[in-house]
Amino acid sequence: MSKDILAEGEAGILAELDSIPTYVALDLGSNSFHMLVARYLSGKLEVIDRHREGIRLAEGLRKDGTLAKKTINEALMALERFAERIRSIPNRHVRVVGTNTLRAARNADIFLEKAELILQCPIDIITGIEEARLVYFGVANDFDPDAKRRLVIDIGGGSTELICGDTQPSTMESLHMGCVSYTQRFFPEGKFNKKSYRKAKIAAQAEVQAVANAFLDNPWQEAVGASGTIKAVEAVLEAMGCADSHSITREGLDQLVERLMEFKTIEEFSVPGLNEERKKVFAGGLAVLDGVFTELGMQELHVSNYAIREGVILDLVGLDHERDVRSDTVRFFQQQYRVDQKHAERVKHFAFLLLEQTATDFDEDYTHLKKLLGWAIDLHEIGISIAHSSYHKHSAYLLLHSNMAGFSKQEQKMLSFYVLNHRRKLRTMEQTYGFEPDWRLVQIVRLACLFNRRREDIDTNGIAIRFSSEGAKLALPKDWLERNPLTNAALRDEQAYQRAQSNNLELVKSVAK
Repeated sequence: MSKDILAEGEAGILAELDSIPTYVALDLGSNSFHMLVARYLSGKLEVIDRHREGIRLAEGLRKDGTLAKKTINEALMALERFAERIRSIPNRHVRVVGTNTLRAARNADIFLEKAELILQCPIDIITGIEEARLVYFGVANDFDPDAKRRLVIDIGGGSTELICGDTQPSTMESLHMGCVSYTQRFFPEGKFNKKSYRKAKIAAQAEVQAVANAFLDNPWQEAVGASGTIKAVEAVLEAMGCADSHSITREGLDQLVERLMEFKTIEEFSVPGLNEERKKVFAGGLAVLDGVFTELGMQELHVSNYAIREGVILDLVGLDHERDVRSDTVRFFQQQYRVDQKHAERVKHFAFLLLEQTATDFDEDYTHLKKLLGWAIDLHEIGISIAHSSYHKHSAYLLLHSNMAGFSKQEQKMLSFYVLNHRRKLRTMEQTYGFEPDWRLVQIVRLACLFNRRREDIDTNGIAIRFSSEGAKLALPKDWLERNPLTNAALRDEQAYQRAQSNNLELVKSVAK
């Protein structure tokens, strides 16, 4: 074969690779920050680059619930380094997630606002259950493609996720225990002894005990562990000759614990395979893993190299192929709360009509805003299943506090805000990172619900809206108000509601086409 033909073949392969999107997942965890850069080829992830920064956010969480300034500054400096690597990747292919410590810190907004400026992309704060879902999908990509039922365990710096499922996760729990938080709580100042270790293990067992039946009642065929603590334990056991590659056994754990009892402080830990950085939080992580093993009666745990970051990238791949798990979640909620879907579609159709008329008023996030608006309308009546009286408040509460797969906490707050304000008195919510209310969108939702009060199809010809600095102008066909006295009265009430919020709604006449 000639060199020219070989060169053409190589050029073709390179051109094909260049056309495959590159994705980035950045996990701002409680014990460390991790970045994964990968492509998705033939159903599997192809890793291009990884980077880790040993930022222990959980250690910087003070007793008053705030992150220490020193920790914030160290974290921001680390993000400067991540930012250089992801600068050339389109934002739609990048997702940054914050987990336990950023969920808990009272001053997280200060860090997040500065972090977004550095990374030039938003940061999603995810719930513990959403973290569990992403971990499962990440680890699942490391499985053989079968329907075997698996238990997945992920021990982080501040939380531990337990997930059971087959091709899909079916049972998910996020527990308040992690390698950093337990090391701080049970081994203060690095002191270590049999009594303190036993306390830590019992505390972990107590956390697991509360959810154990959900896992034990439907047994798994294989247990798999992910993330730093579990990989560190595996490395130590393998170096000690107490385990086969990629597995942790009950016997091996017992031998490791017995070995550590020879030491009085964490700093003294001298076991093969344990690096200096992991040593600082090893005792807390080991106690958590030991407690999970004991409470769930486990004998063996296989170890995966995949975790939450791989799950984040698989979600991004799904979005690229128009498979958005959030849409599945909305459909599930509609079924669970017996929503009148035909009516929701009717209201959404009207809202989108008004939104499209004003599309140029919104920034480049218009597509995302439209999705959120549509999902809010899909779910605005879920509270009726609780009680019709003040159902919008019930709906808003459910959306704010439920576990909603695929949604960030900021997105859930936005859904809750729209739904809370779709009728009656206008109410504000505290502005937090990622939540910036847009009263124009509230206006659109309210009008869509108001015009569809009869729960039947209406003629939208000649109905239009325009926004300006003075407020909104709603154009209606001539004589429309006279022909629809109930809606006319509702619109007058709406004008009063808007004035109370310092907004303006002007009714003007239009000519029907």
